[in-house]
Amino acid sequence: MRKRRACRAVARRLGLNVNRVAGLVQRASEGGLLPVACGSERPHLTNMEMARLLLAAVADRGLGNVAATVRDFSALETEGGLQFCDWLEGVVAGRVDAEPIVSIIFQMDPASVSVLTSAAQMDFGAHEDSPTTCITAISGEALRSIIEDFKNGVG
Repeated sequence: MRKRRACRAVARRLGLNVNRVAGLVQRASEGGLLPVACGSERPHLTNMEMARLLLAAVADRGLGNVAATVRDFSALETEGGLQFCDWLEGVVAGRVDAEPIVSIIFQMDPASVSVLTSAAQMDFGAHEDSPTTCITAISGEALRSIIEDFKNGVG
């Protein structure tokens, strides 16, 4: 799948402005996290790049912070040492079963992620509970729809 189509799929499934998602993805590309077209060659995204694209769209801390934000969230680890980017890439690739996922909750500052399933919770990074904590969540259903769109090339 190419970036433009992936941006449209993520924006549609999450109810985000497609132009905002495209701007965030452009900044991620400029930061070296996603491929850049060269001439008429438009590269297809790998599973890791699709995971980064999804992360750039969801963990929006501003256009000027996209590359740093994606790197911050990607590097988050569980107590067992599993990195969030590796886990998310596994979900996108189909190596990790997305069916039991109820939601993924992103805490913006400090960066942390909680994956809620029907049976357990997996935490990446340290959480801070505060009445002013900014969070964003993706439902498991929306995540599964995005992954299906990625697999089928639907934008």
